[in-house]
Amino acid sequence: MSQAATKVLVVEDEIDVRTRIETILKFEGYDTVGAGSVREGLRLSLSERPDIVVSDILMENGDGLELVSVLRSRPESRLLPIIMVTALSDRQWQRRFMALGADDYITKPFTTEELVSAVHSQRLKIEWRKTENLRAATRNYGCLFNGIEFDPIQRLLTFSDGRRDTLTVSEANLLIALLDHANESVSRESISETMGRQYSPLERTIDVLIVRLRKKIGDPSLKPDLIVTLRSVGYMLHGKVERIDRMAGFRSCRSWFATAFRVLPSCTVTLCPAASPVSQQAVTPAGSQQAIHVW
Repeated sequence: MSQAATKVLVVEDEIDVRTRIETILKFEGYDTVGAGSVREGLRLSLSERPDIVVSDILMENGDGLELVSVLRSRPESRLLPIIMVTALSDRQWQRRFMALGADDYITKPFTTEELVSAVHSQRLKIEWRKTENLRAATRNYGCLFNGIEFDPIQRLLTFSDGRRDTLTVSEANLLIALLDHANESVSRESISETMGRQYSPLERTIDVLIVRLRKKIGDPSLKPDLIVTLRSVGYMLHGKVERIDRMAGFRSCRSWFATAFRVLPSCTVTLCPAASPVSQQAVTPAGSQQAIHVW
């Protein structure tokens, strides 16, 4: 997520302060939307779907702490990063709004660097959380794109003709970033952040990885290039991406045992070692639960 793709909601009743914050963030490349009250801020949080909220605490027509409380009570904004702007230097107040769920705060008067640093830090946390969620979501799943099966855990590519190739950690992370935004443009900066790298316009690491990944997923001369270069923008991976449940076999096996032996919900099925006697028996231990041991 680059700054241009990050929307910041600024809630501040003082027009000059709100304008200053928005001007600074827009100069840094962020998209901003302003609200002059808590009520308007809550409304815009639903209609504009911001990525980050920057809010004043003490406002004539509302309390910024109320904003935090309401946002945290909504499922869709439970993890929304919130930065409080306050003229209160008392640490007791600071502990209070942090305890309510604010992610960070800056005190007035603040410098441009303090504001930008606070917002940038929350943007990086969004990227980190997004990457971790993606990895967690794909732990039991693989991806199928353009006839190629990708196992993100083993970093393994399996082609339709049976060929296999293992990706390096960097190549696998790059492919995950592209698959996550299939048929969408992905900037070099966004890819770098997803991979945990500090982006530099002069660095060619991403371009080198793209070349290596292209060679591994197929020869561009035989079919349209799966990874397209978008000049001055970044890259885009073409094709339909499907998720493969790699645990389906295990679930089917477990279902088969439950059906074959008519296991009740309170029963447990134990697969015994091959070295055990070749037999099948049902064992009912003391108590109400039943246990079935299968050799």
